[in-house]
Amino acid sequence: MKYEPISAEVTICAPGDTADLRRCVWLTPMKGATRSATLASLGSLCEASGFDGEPRVDSVRRLIAGADPEVREAVGKRWTQIASDVRRALRCWDHEPTRWLAQHLRGRVPTLTDAATAGSLHLGKDEAKRAVAALEALASSQSGTLDELPATMGTVESLLRAATPETFGVAGMKTLENKRTLIRKVVRLVDPVASGMRETSKDRLPLEWREKLEALESLLQDHEKSVAAILRRFANFSAGLGIAPGDVDLALHQTFVAAEVATHASGYIEKLRSAFRHWNAAVDDGIAIPRLPVPGVSQHRQEIVYWMTVPMGIRKPVDAYLDTTVSVRNPGDWGDFVPEDDPEYAELGVGFVDMAIVEEAPVARVLEKGTHKNWRDAVKRAWHAASTDPRVQPKPEVLSDLFSIPVVTALVAATRRARLKRLEVQGRVFDPKEKGRYEHSIVESLHSVGTALEIPSERLKVVEDLKRQIDPAVISMKRCVDGTFKRTYAKRRIGKRHAIMLAAFNDTSCLKRWLETPTVLWAVACKPIWSGRKPQMSHVALARSALIARIAQFVAPIRRTNHARLRHEGPDRHIVLSEGDGEGTLIIPPEEGKTLREVHVRIDTETVRMLKYYIKHFLPVAQKHANAAADNPHLFPGADGAEIEDGGYAPGHGFHTKSKLNTTFKRHIKKYCGLDLCLHVMRHLAGKIILDQDPSAMSLVQEILGHMKIETTQSYYAEVSGIVAQRRYTHLLERQTRQVLATISFRFVDPQTGKEF
Repeated sequence: MKYEPISAEVTICAPGDTADLRRCVWLTPMKGATRSATLASLGSLCEASGFDGEPRVDSVRRLIAGADPEVREAVGKRWTQIASDVRRALRCWDHEPTRWLAQHLRGRVPTLTDAATAGSLHLGKDEAKRAVAALEALASSQSGTLDELPATMGTVESLLRAATPETFGVAGMKTLENKRTLIRKVVRLVDPVASGMRETSKDRLPLEWREKLEALESLLQDHEKSVAAILRRFANFSAGLGIAPGDVDLALHQTFVAAEVATHASGYIEKLRSAFRHWNAAVDDGIAIPRLPVPGVSQHRQEIVYWMTVPMGIRKPVDAYLDTTVSVRNPGDWGDFVPEDDPEYAELGVGFVDMAIVEEAPVARVLEKGTHKNWRDAVKRAWHAASTDPRVQPKPEVLSDLFSIPVVTALVAATRRARLKRLEVQGRVFDPKEKGRYEHSIVESLHSVGTALEIPSERLKVVEDLKRQIDPAVISMKRCVDGTFKRTYAKRRIGKRHAIMLAAFNDTSCLKRWLETPTVLWAVACKPIWSGRKPQMSHVALARSALIARIAQFVAPIRRTNHARLRHEGPDRHIVLSEGDGEGTLIIPPEEGKTLREVHVRIDTETVRMLKYYIKHFLPVAQKHANAAADNPHLFPGADGAEIEDGGYAPGHGFHTKSKLNTTFKRHIKKYCGLDLCLHVMRHLAGKIILDQDPSAMSLVQEILGHMKIETTQSYYAEVSGIVAQRRYTHLLERQTRQVLATISFRFVDPQTGKEF
């Protein structure tokens, strides 16, 4: 489609409101300070007028022309300036092409056609013509038209990076860069994020929307700023189309999600998912708004199933059992078992116990918090698969109904369908003969639930048999002498995704960049301090990632949970630093480790120096940003008191969550070092470095990584150690060959001449 500029005779039929007027101001060329003052004055006038929601433009015009005394009194001494600014906005509105474009962009993702139109309004005639030609060339390179490609920086920027001189039919890189600059210039005019036209304020919303937003935001944590902003934009988007909270439907939701995805990077979908999960949680809490689906992702995850939707007959016995369990890592205060009337023994930490009472008391079941989630997940997915599969009749109503061949088969089939769709999105081939790990683990969790809750053995056997059939660890079946079959299990290995990450470090250059990571990140983090400026949170995050890499390399490759929970002060601190320039000590007690093994190692002098520097210069900024209390003992404060562990923390005493720690670390490593590495693979990398040097050092790797059994270490690094063993064998073979050839001489006699060689 060829672009045709809009005519000045365009007639606008639909009346506009102040949201359209603000958009019109954004589309009009003016200085930034003037635009900000104009928008602020327009907001002040609307607030003083007492309108519920966005007033119409003709109402604003009447307010200025009539100079209502009540409005003037509400505005105050700045009436003259505010009236002048609003008249400027109305003059922008009176320009019909700009007004048409402002109303045309309401509630939709801008296209390259809109960018070309905005360019014709902002740029000179010649520059606008060149911008249109560049946009058409870019659209043609994607086999599309100006109407088909969204004009958002998130979409266009990736296309511009991949563009070549041939894309625009130019000769050199300088002209190519000029084309890129011109396209960015016109796209920013209409991109909601770049231009500032995206609405995030709730002050101008109708009363009904404001009340619903306040109820939603009251359920959010203080650190969930992005979720609150998305919900405000959704409210503004709906209110701009005249839709009340109770009338929100699926079509509106899909349009909003498409607009948000088009104007952000690919990872933004996770924030959208989080926002609408909170929306649905508010529905469960009784807020009168319709339930909306959580947006899907390109990986095509399984459908979300809420635990509260599971029938009571299935849910109640599981909840009752889980309520009686305790965590081995949080057994409680031993002082609770010491009688208060026996102070002598209380001081010693012991007390007399009535054994009769102990024998009558039920034994507490040990079950970790993560297992609670896995069990509930298996139960609700089994119920949901049976409910949606027409072949399962009758539908399960009580827990024992889940333990049948049709239900478990439906569960496995639903999980495999999700895996098929995920592989199709990734462009990979689905192998129907391949056994999935998740299918097996979810059936295994369901079997564990049945065992714990004493489901009849004949029903449990059905689940157990199917669990063994789909077990991906079973590689063969052998017939025994007595005629029975015995399964042969493969050794446990590192997951495929982590194995790919680890394999990249076979390249010496990657390993070199990893060893330089702490120095590189630390230099970027400390740059403002060395320049005499205060560090920002971005510098604090870089210093945090540098410390994590340094500790993993030179102290101990601890797990990410332990990194997140590091305490540098208090009676139970993990990090003990020397007063001078000496070494420090890292102590992680057994109950805080996955394998219940204590970590007690030294901290080298350079790491001690970095820790002290971090505590002095970066930690105060981190504590202020996280609303941490002055006595927060954590090296990486965060969570603002959220209950992220059993028992939780008092407000201001929480730590940075391990998931956010991992996400930030991965981003820093990728951006500054060009490496694809997460905190978990960082542990594996420590083992790989050791085994590359000495393949027989499995026991050393076991000790460094804190594995309970040497078999775990051997199974994890079977592939790595196999490669190293092969290299070792080749080296020994070459050495033996040289020795043999040095001691044995070969002589050949020519049969014709009899000459000896």
